[in-house]
Amino acid sequence: MLGGTRFLGRHIVEALAQGGHAVVAFHRGATRCVLPAGVEERFGDRNSDLRAVKTDQWDAIVDVAASEPDQVRRSLEVHAHRYLFVSTVNVYGDLSQPNIREGARTIEKFDPADEAQAYGGKKAACERRVLERFPQSSIVLRPGLIVGKWDPTGRFTYWCERLMRGGLYLAPKPQERPVQLIDAADIARFVERALATELSGIYNLVGPPEPTTMKAVLDICTQVAGERGAPSARAVWLEPQFLIDRGVQEWIDMPLWLVDPTYAGILQVSNAAALAAGFEYRPLAQTVHSILDWTESTPNHKVAGLRADRELELLSAAHGLFESR
Repeated sequence: MLGGTRFLGRHIVEALAQGGHAVVAFHRGATRCVLPAGVEERFGDRNSDLRAVKTDQWDAIVDVAASEPDQVRRSLEVHAHRYLFVSTVNVYGDLSQPNIREGARTIEKFDPADEAQAYGGKKAACERRVLERFPQSSIVLRPGLIVGKWDPTGRFTYWCERLMRGGLYLAPKPQERPVQLIDAADIARFVERALATELSGIYNLVGPPEPTTMKAVLDICTQVAGERGAPSARAVWLEPQFLIDRGVQEWIDMPLWLVDPTYAGILQVSNAAALAAGFEYRPLAQTVHSILDWTESTPNHKVAGLRADRELELLSAAHGLFESR
């Protein structure tokens, strides 16, 4: 396991250990956590020193963090029978259309100054290195938005915690806009199953299994908050232009909200191949409970999204606008 102490990597280490596998987590030691009993830790930097793992013969390498082709080039020098690489749906060359499948064109040329294109383009280049080296035995996973406990980005965590505060809250129209998100723990279970059954191929990992909407996701967050004793909450649905005019940033200030037509399909990617391969999804309410259990016991976790005072300012502006009509 290249890494294994943060978010998705940590979930994967736990799933592999629970599956009875002998797991070695190779990492720098910069992020420490309590790993399952029996998991061996070896220390080093994949970017410069692989000596701690280079002389062994591994059944599989699991790589969750490589973002540069050179990182993959170095790790491919380690002897292994299989390679599982966690990529991203951002590798696709055209994200403007829904129902993108694994055979769609991936990015080959990109402007390094374009952060989103560079991220997807570099991940695509990483994939090509893996597929060239292990054409028959590699596994490439392309997740969408990954959520769950230990999430260092705090993106979906924002909605879970916001609904716990109750009251009026800001939500972007349209209510029926399609969205996708995937629990890191579900990805981890699929990784364990893929390695145990010698599965290979490329899989989009997005969820839930059936299409869902922004309203449906927020309704589940509201339901869970109510089960945990939170005050009642009610959405104030605002037009995208109202938010844009006031400097609200899609995805950053409002997680799960995208208005740029370039990315109209990124939250509507096909998960048919993963479902056919046996990918299993837990109910979203279970994910929300897990996140809130973690945040309540971890006071210094990161949360993205709008600050409470900024949201109140926007809600007041919206109220004034409605009153004037």
